[in-house]
Amino acid sequence: MTTLDSDKVDKALRSKMKAEREVSADWYYIIKDEEGLEIASTSISKGAKEILRDKRVSQMARQLRLDNGKQLVEFVRCTVSRTEALETIKRNYVRDAGRRT
Repeated sequence: MTTLDSDKVDKALRSKMKAEREVSADWYYIIKDEEGLEIASTSISKGAKEILRDKRVSQMARQLRLDNGKQLVEFVRCTVSRTEALETIKRNYVRDAGRRT
């Protein structure tokens, strides 16, 4: 089973992925490409640290346009670089998706 600590995901998204975090009822993370266009987004419940279980890790990976949950885990654990993650996101990005998680 794949699990991640929410605080480690928050740190990886904000520092390594350089995601912008918007605060509302939840924390929304927005990832932009080099031209400043939003190419992916996801969210985490705001509040105390929690364990993100397999289903949530898979959902977040899909929202971030990664290939699978394992790739998100590897990104958070620093075995996948920002460059590699961005390449995957761009490959899986559909400009007309127009959704926000």
